[in-house]
Amino acid sequence: GLSIDDDGDDDDGHDDDDDDDIFVDIPRTAFTYPTLSTFVTVLDAADLINDLSEPSGLFTVFAPTNSAFNSLPTKLSDCLIKPENKEFLSYILTYHVAPGTIKSNKLVDGMTIENLDGALLMVDTDGSVIEIDESRIVTADIMASNGVIQIINSVIIPPGFDVVGFLEECEEEEDDDDDDDDSRPAPVPSSDDDDDDDNTPSYSGKKGG
Repeated sequence: GLSIDDDGDDDDGHDDDDDDDIFVDIPRTAFTYPTLSTFVTVLDAADLINDLSEPSGLFTVFAPTNSAFNSLPTKLSDCLIKPENKEFLSYILTYHVAPGTIKSNKLVDGMTIENLDGALLMVDTDGSVIEIDESRIVTADIMASNGVIQIINSVIIPPGFDVVGFLEECEEEEDDDDDDDDSRPAPVPSSDDDDDDDNTPSYSGKKGG
């Protein structure tokens, strides 16, 4: 009379689709997945944990794995997690979030998903392979109480994010910070400090000397 497969699902709170009470919200759900520990860390660094917690929602979060974050250029990761660059980190992370709950069976080839920034993410499917802006879903449909997590294998860099300019700005700040001999005044560039480039967005509130 003892049925072994009765408790197949209950040991691992992730697959039990018929019982909504066991779900926790997106950040707490992500926290239970070791492959998302970096994602949780950067959400925290960007002050987004609260925004993605109940009662906010519903959300679909395309969450990059630890190895996705590790494959970013080291310099980019290091710069993004600096407190002064929180807005840029937040911009990249919210680019991975769409309103509503979008399960993988609703993702069809050629469709677009509008994310929280109002930008469009492109869906490509090929058989069982689903890609969002060329980032492949590796674990689908992790249900949370306020949405769903789709784990992806690379970080989506928004097309509007100027990585080169951001890194140059970050390196300049590092040069300022890392100078041991602070007594020496920093060289002041004369020629290219004209106003003709004022219409390009500046990456920080850097004050001119």
